[in-house]
Amino acid sequence: MGIVLYGAGRRGKKVEDLLYANGVKIEGFADSKKTGDVECAEGRIYPILGMSEIQGGGHKVIISVADQVANQEITEKLRNHSIDILVIEDVLNRAEDIVEKNRLYVAEYHIREMEDYFTNAENDDCINIFWGKNSLFWSLFQKLNVDKVIELACGRGRHVPHYVERAESVTLVDILEENIEYCRKRFQENRKITYYKNNGYDLHDLPSESYTALFTYDAMVHFEMLDIFNYLKETQRVLKDGGRALFHHSNNSADYRVTFSSGTAGRNYMSKDLFAYLANRAGLKILEQRVIDWGGVKELDCLTLLEKN
Repeated sequence: MGIVLYGAGRRGKKVEDLLYANGVKIEGFADSKKTGDVECAEGRIYPILGMSEIQGGGHKVIISVADQVANQEITEKLRNHSIDILVIEDVLNRAEDIVEKNRLYVAEYHIREMEDYFTNAENDDCINIFWGKNSLFWSLFQKLNVDKVIELACGRGRHVPHYVERAESVTLVDILEENIEYCRKRFQENRKITYYKNNGYDLHDLPSESYTALFTYDAMVHFEMLDIFNYLKETQRVLKDGGRALFHHSNNSADYRVTFSSGTAGRNYMSKDLFAYLANRAGLKILEQRVIDWGGVKELDCLTLLEKN
């Protein structure tokens, strides 16, 4: 199977580098505005192929364009030419289970591509999205009892300084050892914080009925729905009676085939109502749900406040 990347700009070159590092070679690029050859890292050069060349060669295409309007136009163009479309998760990991493939790609992406994100995430504008006085996140967070709190998918700990003084104990959870070690060093003087590298879908090592709150910001929007359901069941298990959880999750339900790599702003398949259904089946009570805009996209995300009772 020959793979072509549609989009020969910065994003396309980064995708090529990621695939190459994982032993996946491409046949070339396609691009609506460029012709000639494309030079990638370490001097690798690829041709820009036309639609007839892609069709004639039986190639499959991964769309590597960030702009969602352009992405949709390209998708329709390829389908009109009966060209098969892949997502990165299809070729990057050898896991047979599609959920595991997607989970592994989210983790790998955050290792390779997120340095700029983590740096920018610490600036005041980004922090105020969550912790500003007029923030909806903050108003809902105020409804948690954070005496014994779990922060799921903590990243590099940017949220910790905004609640740690209110807590008796904090448990930081992340799938990436790199993030856990970064937080260990960042908060090494704070004895109330413990750390847990988990597997990306449960909280197996945390004791049942022991925590007053759990929350996650700007991470679960990328998660697979089946992993979210596992986390909801685990939330019900680890919370004390009356404990609450606040989740920032995707409200992107336009296409059930979407993945982290193909979804708008990396949003995976989920909706306000689907999340409520899963929470109900996990034994949690919905207290409040608020659909929100994100990155200029209307109603892309949702905040859900839950309670165990």
